[in-house]
Amino acid sequence: MILMMHKDARLGGDFMWRQAYKNAANSNINTIWMAQFDEVDEGTAIMKVTKTDDGHPVDGKFLALDADGKSLPNDWYLRLCGEAQKMLVGDMALSSNIPIQP
Repeated sequence: MILMMHKDARLGGDFMWRQAYKNAANSNINTIWMAQFDEVDEGTAIMKVTKTDDGHPVDGKFLALDADGKSLPNDWYLRLCGEAQKMLVGDMALSSNIPIQP
């Protein structure tokens, strides 16, 4: 069962990547604010987070990377931000698909 404490599913990074692509494709945008660095309660944290539900503290509300059924490295969202930066500044072609593998 997927526990969603936030209204938007992360979809293993697809949700964030769609937003990055949409904004990078707009020639009037030169800066993108990706997400809060430490939103561990929403599962959108960019900082390294735990991969599985059994790896986070028992007190508080935390969402692990496997909450949406994906097996991802704990730095996945950091890596996606790096790729989005490359796309935004033109170091890689615009891509509606995530260009890296977990």
